[in-house]
Amino acid sequence: MKVIKKTIVFALLISISFGFSGCRKKNQGNTSTGTTTNSVEKKEIVIWNLFDNSDSLRGQIQSFESSHPGVDITYKKFVNIEEYWSTILNELAEGEGPDIFAVNNNWLRKHYKKFYPLPLEGIEIPMNPEIFRQTFFNVAGEDLIIENQVMGIPLSIDTLALYYNKELFGDSIINSDEPARTWEELKEQVITLTKRDNSPERFGVSAISMGRADNILRANDILYLLMVQHETKFYDDSGLKTIFANKQGIAEGTGKAYYPGVEALDFYTSFGLPSYRNYTWNEFITGRAPDEKEINPFVRGKTAMIFGYSFLYDQLKGAIQGQIKTGGKPIALEDIGIAPAPQLYKYEETGKQDAYANYFPLVVSRNTAHPTEAWNLLLYLSSAESLQTYHEKTNKPTSRKDMGDAQSIQPLWGVFARQASYAKNLQLFDNENFNEYFAEAIQSVVKGKKTPTEALQLTQKRANCILDKTKSNANQDVDCDILE
Repeated sequence: MKVIKKTIVFALLISISFGFSGCRKKNQGNTSTGTTTNSVEKKEIVIWNLFDNSDSLRGQIQSFESSHPGVDITYKKFVNIEEYWSTILNELAEGEGPDIFAVNNNWLRKHYKKFYPLPLEGIEIPMNPEIFRQTFFNVAGEDLIIENQVMGIPLSIDTLALYYNKELFGDSIINSDEPARTWEELKEQVITLTKRDNSPERFGVSAISMGRADNILRANDILYLLMVQHETKFYDDSGLKTIFANKQGIAEGTGKAYYPGVEALDFYTSFGLPSYRNYTWNEFITGRAPDEKEINPFVRGKTAMIFGYSFLYDQLKGAIQGQIKTGGKPIALEDIGIAPAPQLYKYEETGKQDAYANYFPLVVSRNTAHPTEAWNLLLYLSSAESLQTYHEKTNKPTSRKDMGDAQSIQPLWGVFARQASYAKNLQLFDNENFNEYFAEAIQSVVKGKKTPTEALQLTQKRANCILDKTKSNANQDVDCDILE
């Protein structure tokens, strides 16, 4: 089930400078790579980034080059995450690769020794761990400050939000035209919105894409959101063992042992099990376009709610246009609403909210010959002025606290800026393997093979096997994937 591929085929590559070489052996130290006609030292900085077109940073990069004579910046965009990351790892292992590159916030803890941390000297914009925490949203500090060193800079912090069909809500939900703010209230809306029938999908309307892992794009992230909201402690104090399947206290008001991770998995899978009143999702509903998963039934008006990040809006626009071209009758673009992720309890009662963050900060490579220049570029790109331009071109939510209020009032995108202020992350040590194990746990429950407790205990056993092999250099001959 591993998705990392060895073949390197990039769907899109964009450069904003001429005559460059994206992969080259790094010079050790700040030695000259050439000189200009006026004897200014020439320094080439290569950036590899995911998803962002060159236009989103073109003006800022050109401005930095103008104020730093001799600095020549090359930008490449990639769109295939698995092939991109495989290439990065191969290049870094050979002492090559870009000076600056994007990493997922869940790759940081495993790979941070490959990064060049923020230098103590030569920085043009003041920055240190304390200033970082004052500047960027809290989740960025939790993810990017490691061993009291700043390891990277986020240009954006995205969070999981709830996209919904306004028309379906208006037709079906009394006294409300949007999703409820708590999970229990949302579950009642799900029961009302769900329309079972004898169609191939077995649902005239499915209320929400939850409950399975095989046909939902963000299944794992929804489960991680629930684990965060249940205050699941993922690792023990040493950081060498996962404990998310363990008892973690006593359930308030019951005196019973509390297993927050199990509670989260049990709740998530209930939407995919016919034995529950809130059953609303099955294997058939995505049958018409299995590769598109929940996007297709949503744009056809067959699903009322789906989870996604800020970029999902553009994907939905594209899917609607595709439906129109093939003679379909999709929902109207103006009927798409975006609501914050539901909470366990009302904010007015607890003063607590949790969102799940997933984003791609930029880091400086350990192999770079020009760490100071690379870091000065990152700090310049993450300035308020630069990120304002970046937001206008990409609609991506800001990473900076001082820009959150202005973006939070935007009619469509404001929810992402608001959620960034209270976003959290589980800091998965091995994103690829852990995601696979949690997906298998979900499927084993909805297929009736395991209880939520059994499924999560197996996931924890496999995750700890990965940690033992990677962090403790133990059990190297054990195949963690086949443990039972």
